[in-house]
Formats: sequence, C-alpha cells, structure tokens
Amino acid sequence: MLSFTIGDVRITRLEEIYAPAFPVGDLLPSSNLAELEHLGDRRSQFYEPESVCAYMSIHSWLVQTPQHTILVDTCNGNHKQRAMEGFSMLDLPWLDTLAAAGVKPTDIDQVVCTHLHLDHVGWNTMLDGSDWVPTFPNATFVIHRNDLEFWNPANPTSAAMGFNANVFEDSVQPLLDRDRVTVWEGDGHTIDDTLQLALAAGHSPGMAIGLVESKGQRGLFAADSMHSPLQVFRPDWYCGFDLIPADAEATRRRILERCAETDAMLMPAHFAAPHAYKVRPEGDGFVALDGV
Repeated sequence: MLSFTIGDVRITRLEEIYAPAFPVGDLLPSSNLAELEHLGDRRSQFYEPESVCAYMSIHSWLVQTPQHTILVDTCNGNHKQRAMEGFSMLDLPWLDTLAAAGVKPTDIDQVVCTHLHLDHVGWNTMLDGSDWVPTFPNATFVIHRNDLEFWNPANPTSAAMGFNANVFEDSVQPLLDRDRVTVWEGDGHTIDDTLQLALAAGHSPGMAIGLVESKGQRGLFAADSMHSPLQVFRPDWYCGFDLIPADAEATRRRILERCAETDAMLMPAHFAAPHAYKVRPEGDGFVALDGV
C-alpha cells in the first residue's frame, strides 16, 4: 500500500483495480509509440509489450489532514450495472483496503468527487437491501456544479453518452436526496488549510484537481487530466474519453508546468506504478521521475 506524507498530510493510495486495460491506441488515439523509443525498456513500466495495453490503476486517494479525513474519488463500487462490461456488477474488496489503512467508513468526513464518471464515484453508495445508501454516512460529498448539471440524466447531451449510464442515478442522486452534497462553483473551493480544489475542465466540464500544501511541501491530485505517464512525456496525446481534447491538453500542460515549477508530487487517478511522480521539463514535454 503506497503511503507517504506531504508536510502534515498523510496520503494513501487505495487500489480497487490494477491491470493492463485499454489498448494504448484506444486510450490515447493520437499516440505514436515509436516516438518514445528513446525510453527503451522503461516503456514496459507503462504498457504491456505483448498486448500494447496501457497499465492502468483505478484507485482512491485517502488524505488525512490535521482537520479532515478525506477521500479523493471512490472508484467503481460493487453491484452496479454498467454499460462497460469490465466495470459492471463488480464484487471487489475495496472496503477491506480502506480498513487496512486503519480507516472506517464512518471516519470519512469529506469526499471529493473530481468528476462524475463511473470509475470515480462508485463507492459513494452501496446497496442496503434494494436501496443505494451513502457508504460514508458522516461525509459531505463535494462536486462542482458544472459536472453535476452536465451529467444529470435530464441533460440530453450526456444522456447520449452511454458509457456513463446509471451512474448519476445510483451514485449521485441518493446523496442529493439526503442533502449530503456540497456544490461548488467558479474556479476554486477550500476543503481545509492544506487542501484546495481548482477547476480543471476539458476531460469533463466540472473536473476538479486538488492542491495540497503543508510545511513547504506540495502535491497535486490530477484526477483524469492525464491517464498514463505516457502523457507526461507527450502532453499533446489526448485521451479518447476527453470531452474537449484541446481544453484537456491545455489543462494537462498547466498541471505539469505547476508540478515542475513547485516540485509538487503528481498524483493522478490512473497512473501505472509507482502511481505518484515528480516531473521536470524536457523538450516540448516533461519527464516522469519516480518520486515516492
């Protein structure tokens, strides 16, 4: 279990799934792996050479600050009907992983939903008989208004995006019904003295990133601004799930520049091991350094 500190903040990665997933050409449609030959054997850290499928992790970040016990995203969840077969009707021991970190669901008091895709909000709720109830009964769930409105099934644009079917109904609406959601607007939102959220649209209209600062050390929860370390080396390679690829690229570059300039630990939602990286500029892109 990856766990480290940034000043007074302890950060622990809670893995739900880790495997070679989408073919690199599907995940990153503009990619050309021949352009990364200079990485040599290190390429096998990022994708499986035989299948050319990108290694991807689906995980939450547990963030323990002096003031709060926070989850940044909640993975897929169990027993949920999904359009994507590999993510449907799962039965995974993610709650055991949370327990192994020494935390109970009742200990969580803030859940940051960086955006409302299926693999980021699933453990928001769990089945109680036939009802979806909050998994974290004492938590407030923090969501940007842009994403809340865009992914509402009443919006015909998002309703036509079948990959995210049922997600709002089983993982968001039950929280709204119980008045458990804090909706934020604009460019920023404060969680506490060590964690600030910032709007980082492109992949999704209201995607949030998290900025951690404590005792002069920094980290950045990058959500889905990038899906593979390959995009650190080539920020211009967009993801097939980006809603507005040009905006997503601009967001990605801003994040990488900020991490390089401030020596912040980059902590995306899906990166291959070691999952959290330091970065530095190189040429038209950046280099991913193993930072933990």
